[in-house]
Amino acid sequence: MIQKYTNQLILSLIKDDLISNKLINGLNTLGLGAGDYHLHLSETILNLIGLDTENDAILNLYYNLTRQSETIDLTNITQREKQLTQLATEIYSELLKQKQ
Repeated sequence: MIQKYTNQLILSLIKDDLISNKLINGLNTLGLGAGDYHLHLSETILNLIGLDTENDAILNLYYNLTRQSETIDLTNITQREKQLTQLATEIYSELLKQKQ
């Protein structure tokens, strides 16, 4: 039962991170320099999964996976949640593979 809630929490945090990263990247594209406003959810997510937050390869993997959020159209309300959930699930699966 606890594992189910942990999985849901991790997926929710990944989705939140995807949205936050998309916003920050968009602001940076506009020249607003929003890089200092990252929430650093990656550390929390990796800790919950049981991965080393000091491992550059894992951090780079997470960063590269979350960059896919740039392709999601957050203005499309009917597809947004589905796309976020799908991408978050894919990212979570890839991170779990790193644990093995």
